[in-house]
Amino acid sequence: MKTMYKPDYRLLVVFDQSAEAFTALQNAIDLAKTINGAIDVLYINAWSNIFKTENQVALLRGLKETQQTVEIKIKKLIDGISEIEDLTLIYSYVDGHVIEETQKHIETTDPDIVVMGRRKKKFSNYFDTRNINQLRKNYGGLLLLSGEKKNSGDNQSLKLGFLDEKEVVSASSLIQTLIKKAKPTLNIFTIFNKRRVSVETKSKMVVYEFDKNEIVDSTISNYIDNNKIDLLCVNWNFTEQTLAQKIITKTETPILITN
Repeated sequence: MKTMYKPDYRLLVVFDQSAEAFTALQNAIDLAKTINGAIDVLYINAWSNIFKTENQVALLRGLKETQQTVEIKIKKLIDGISEIEDLTLIYSYVDGHVIEETQKHIETTDPDIVVMGRRKKKFSNYFDTRNINQLRKNYGGLLLLSGEKKNSGDNQSLKLGFLDEKEVVSASSLIQTLIKKAKPTLNIFTIFNKRRVSVETKSKMVVYEFDKNEIVDSTISNYIDNNKIDLLCVNWNFTEQTLAQKIITKTETPILITN
């Protein structure tokens, strides 16, 4: 008989059956195992995916049939994952605008982390500053933008990166939990007036310094990818926010946006 699962954190995964959404769900599962979390899957059938017709009766019938078909698939998927992974997963279905419906669900359930899939090339069009600010309105939790590839790490070997050393010092309890579970060495990618070779400034921390006056977003992104960082923590209020957004666009690494 299984013991009752008591999660410390709740993750909301925004799902639409795309390849990116499946990757996001898998990354959420890995993260949930690391921080002892439970997963809430929100399936959103975006208005743009709903067929256009002038016949309201046909439209309503089509929506109902689509919902019934999708719910059967999602239930089978979630029940199967829950059994295999031994995690608590629940799900719900809604038609509408992705950001607006996600925001409504956040206001109702108040998750600790919202997880969304993304395509690197389309990031700037879909997750622009306005949408992220709207999504985070009245929400004090974290936002995980999943990469195009599944994390290579697991709950025993997570490789963490940060864009600012201050984020390590002032990290929330959830981030502190990740730090404790991560590989011994944290990776800090930071901006200074002069670029130096990577140096270990203190125990359990390697700092990569880059020249602020150079175009460094591609360079930092390459360092992040080449060092096989599993999760990059970025403060959305980071002083170099424009630079941070460019880095997010160019790396395939999952991004955890903090306050």
